[in-house]
Amino acid sequence: MEINFITHNMGKLKEARLILEPGIAVNHINLEYDEVQHDDIRVVAKKSAETLSLMLNKAVVVDDSGLFIAALNGFPGAFSSTIHKQIGLPGILKLMDGVKDRTCAYRCAVAHCRPGKRAEVFLGEEKGTISTGIRGSYGFGHDPIFIPEGEARTYGEIEGCESLKKFRRQAFEQLKGYLLNN
Repeated sequence: MEINFITHNMGKLKEARLILEPGIAVNHINLEYDEVQHDDIRVVAKKSAETLSLMLNKAVVVDDSGLFIAALNGFPGAFSSTIHKQIGLPGILKLMDGVKDRTCAYRCAVAHCRPGKRAEVFLGEEKGTISTGIRGSYGFGHDPIFIPEGEARTYGEIEGCESLKKFRRQAFEQLKGYLLNN
């Protein structure tokens, strides 16, 4: 069995392959497309998967994820990638200057869709806190400022953190179960 995973993010591709293979081969499709803008990652993943499956006339998998910071009312959330490009990790940390409540969550929505069908969406979440500084160089995105619950280090400080991330693993494990049973 194989899936067609549409992403530009090589980190996400690596994580998907670690979770799904062996058992489900991950065919990478690096395709430029206009992503739906919405504050709910489930809606973004669902609409993108439905549009792309029709456009390509094949079943596809799309992932949308984000960092949701409690003290910032869930910001940057579904706009994490855009915000990361605009202000980077230093900008996020500046927004958190003097903030005591540093709780946050990484969330991932994975959508699978066959042409002409409604997408199935699977959600994963991992709680953590925002560090006070950029720490480490492993992983990608917000990993150098995300401290997973029960850990003292950021994902950026943990070599091989791709295999530890619970939020994406939860979503892709649900997808795997769905594909193997349907």
